Amino acid sequence: MKHRTVDYDVQEVEPRLWRWNIYSGNRKVQGPVEFRTRELAVEACLAEINNGIERTRMQPARQR
Repeated sequence: MKHRTVDYDVQEVEPRLWRWNIYSGNRKVQGPVEFRTRELAVEACLAEINNGIERTRMQPARQR
């Protein structure tokens, strides 16, 4: 799936326990195995993507 140009998915690790995965370039970032439903994992993943984008925007520009 894709959100704001970022690839992600969710997976059921154990029965009724889900995690999110974010794919950034050649990296894979995995969320905690703590979500009871797929919908909660997707919600948390989208929030993580949005927060990461906001953190990047708030960083001061690098000086050369």
